[in-house]
Formats: sequence, C-alpha cells, structure tokens
Amino acid sequence: MSAALTAVNDPTLPPRYVMDSYKRAYYNVHGREPSVRYMGNHWFHVNGETVHRLTLIEEVARLHEIGQVHKPVHPEKSVIHRLIARLRSL
Repeated sequence: MSAALTAVNDPTLPPRYVMDSYKRAYYNVHGREPSVRYMGNHWFHVNGETVHRLTLIEEVARLHEIGQVHKPVHPEKSVIHRLIARLRSL
C-alpha cells in the first residue's frame, strides 16, 4: 500500500490497512515495531495512547516524509569484511 493511499481521508479504508501502514512507516523511521490495536469506532490504541483514525493517518504521512528526508544510514563494513574484501582483491 502506498503512502498516498493512506494519507487520503477515505472512510471505507479498513482499520487493518491504517494499522499496517502505520507500523511500516514507524518501523522505517524508528527501527522498531509500534504497539497498535484497533479499539472500534475509528479509535486506535498506539504506544499507550488513544488516537483517532484521522490523526493516525496524518502521522503516517508525517512518518513517510521523515523517512524520505532521513534515509537509514548503513553502518560501515566491519574490519573482518574489509579484510576479506582486501584479500579477495589480491
């Protein structure tokens, strides 16, 4: 599911899609899974807070924007990997 689809205020969008989209966006930015469950009547319980569906959709869009600006930094290769690469090149 794309970010554009979840950023739209579509009342027919099932809660599962909103939750899954939030989980992916949150994981991409923070590197860990959030705690999310649907409480009913457009309310969600997110990381210990009660959040309305519209707020959660806006948060998904915000997280997608943050994810676009801050690409995850890949750690440098370890000393062993660099040594192996150097030995292969010999």
